[in-house]
Amino acid sequence: MNNVDFFEKLNLKRISVLLGGLLMMTSVQAATTLDAQLKLASGATSVIVATSNELQTFNTLLKPVFMGTGTSNWQVLAMQQVNQGNFITLQELPTAKNGRGFFAINTQVKNNRLLQAPHSDTDLNTGKIVSSLFLTGGFKAAQWNTVRREISDMAHTPDTYWQAFTKAFAEQYPDGKIIQLHGYEQTSRVTDAAVGTDIIVSAGHKSPPPWVQQTAACLKKSLSQIVALYPIDVQELGGTTNVQGQLLQRLGHQGFLHIEMTKVTRQALVDNADLRNRFMSCL
Repeated sequence: MNNVDFFEKLNLKRISVLLGGLLMMTSVQAATTLDAQLKLASGATSVIVATSNELQTFNTLLKPVFMGTGTSNWQVLAMQQVNQGNFITLQELPTAKNGRGFFAINTQVKNNRLLQAPHSDTDLNTGKIVSSLFLTGGFKAAQWNTVRREISDMAHTPDTYWQAFTKAFAEQYPDGKIIQLHGYEQTSRVTDAAVGTDIIVSAGHKSPPPWVQQTAACLKKSLSQIVALYPIDVQELGGTTNVQGQLLQRLGHQGFLHIEMTKVTRQALVDNADLRNRFMSCL
């Protein structure tokens, strides 16, 4: 190899590294922007219970958005659709914050996977993890809570916009995956098996389908963290009272994945892009 070839290859390598760094910076910056928007959309101190007509209207308006065929009239629900470039967000109008949630949809993505953070504030960093994964991992949609769980718990309150979004997604994508992230404290566990874990995976019931078992196996192989599958490895934190999981069971939809993570694991997923990529590759 002559000197010219050597320096050309060296420069190409430098350019590749630089582009990779820029892409990572762009995704991190985008996640920060999305998190900032979520913070602005949050803060409801009370919740107005949605009527069945409201929830049906919400479901109807979502269908063309999922299909990418147009913009719905969200004003009728005191909501707005915001174009974010390669995805859109749905949120309440600033004058109508009632804790209905913050939603994002990327119609260009082919993978029919929905990310959920029902306790994005109290389960520290779950909201940020969902933001990063949504922006970098080829997920069709994502949703976050905008009201604290002590006011209205999105994972345990059935008649909500949050639940309606889950239902609409499941109906639109019968083969889709709904992946919900949570946080737990190891010291609060009641069994030795759970105390020794970092991540607990479940299907929201006691008979995890093969794909959930495969996901758990992938995480065990790909991560250094201790991963357990409910109810095979542990007997708690199985998400069995989760209303999204219960809804999907009633619909005959086998796409629910409930993931509990320790605080240390959640922080590591925020800080470590490589860990986040390995985690994402199993979902």
